[in-house]
Amino acid sequence: MKEIIHVKNSIVYEVNGRTVIMAQTDPPILKSMLNREFIVTYLIHEKGEAVRYGFPAVLVRFLEGYKLNSSQEVTALEVSMRVEPSPYSIRMFYRVEPTGRSNLALSVFHKQVNILDISLGGARFSHDKRFVFEPDRKVELYMTLEGKTYNLDGRILRTWEGENERFKHELGFASVEFLNMTRTLEHALSRKIREIERDNRFNEVFP
Repeated sequence: MKEIIHVKNSIVYEVNGRTVIMAQTDPPILKSMLNREFIVTYLIHEKGEAVRYGFPAVLVRFLEGYKLNSSQEVTALEVSMRVEPSPYSIRMFYRVEPTGRSNLALSVFHKQVNILDISLGGARFSHDKRFVFEPDRKVELYMTLEGKTYNLDGRILRTWEGENERFKHELGFASVEFLNMTRTLEHALSRKIREIERDNRFNEVFP
């Protein structure tokens, strides 16, 4: 719900079908994660380039005293792979804050909203409170990049009210997850995110 991604490093000890035994992560995974789902990603080389793959997995148990060899025992993690690996990008959740100069607009049901921040995975926005959004509701989105408009579906993740009493009765806030994004739009939005990131860094150095 907080839309924060935590990255923990590990190494794989063995793979048996959909069962993967891996080292305790750094920083360590706590026992409160038992039976919970997370994403396992890894890099392989394809055509001379590093490509990241990932799959959702569930932490089945902690293996105390797992033997690496005859003289070394460690704590290991047994995880169960939910689906087959597919290309995965950690940057899906890297967010940038566009400005009025970013040539980027988002409309929900043909009503333009104000983008607070955006990533390849979704966006947070403010909107006229006359429009009511409900969590888990699917919505029709229109995204305009450099004058070209793309249509895609979205799903409202959560809604909240602002803290400013002056605008509390006028503005609402929501976050939306992007669904069925085409490869063309994904590439275009990825380029735009990198462009916004560069502009923001430039403005930090030369305000």
